[in-house]
Amino acid sequence: MTETERDVVELLSADHREFERIFTELEGLVGQPGEDVLARKRALVDEVSIGLVKHSVAEETQVYPRVQKEVDAEEAERSKHEHDLAEETMKRLERLDPADEQYDAEIRTLIHEIRTHVEHEESRMFTELKATFDRAQLVEMAHQVERIKAIAPTRPHPLVPNEGGIRTALGPVAALVDHLRDAVSGRGKQDT
Repeated sequence: MTETERDVVELLSADHREFERIFTELEGLVGQPGEDVLARKRALVDEVSIGLVKHSVAEETQVYPRVQKEVDAEEAERSKHEHDLAEETMKRLERLDPADEQYDAEIRTLIHEIRTHVEHEESRMFTELKATFDRAQLVEMAHQVERIKAIAPTRPHPLVPNEGGIRTALGPVAALVDHLRDAVSGRGKQDT
């Protein structure tokens, strides 16, 4: 099966597996001393934050509106709230130095928040998506998610409401600013 043939559940689940890979490595580094460890933690936090923000924006603009309208509005609201919490944690991590004692605590918080969110999505929302939409609709949603991920912001913006229309309208501006900041700082370009 080619990348474009994956449905939205397969695509988002693949993202979840990648986040878990990074979290597992981060857990092995938490509490470890050394400049190399600190640099690696920062690189991994940057990598997972970029991925999570792109993933979240794509879900909020392409998946959750459909879930809200055609599946379960409460599910969509819960997931948006979980994204809010994770964005706030990522923003705190972005502001901290990896040598700060609070950094590892925030890593643990983010891992817990995302694992809880993933478990909920995969055990309930994804099942409901597959029951509600046919394969062609799910594949089309995957195309839309991939398109948005390609142009989405790379940094958390917790003050921007997690609403599809707002994210769609503000996303390109935020993405441009984020990409410029990343280019200047080298964020997301480290060897990971």
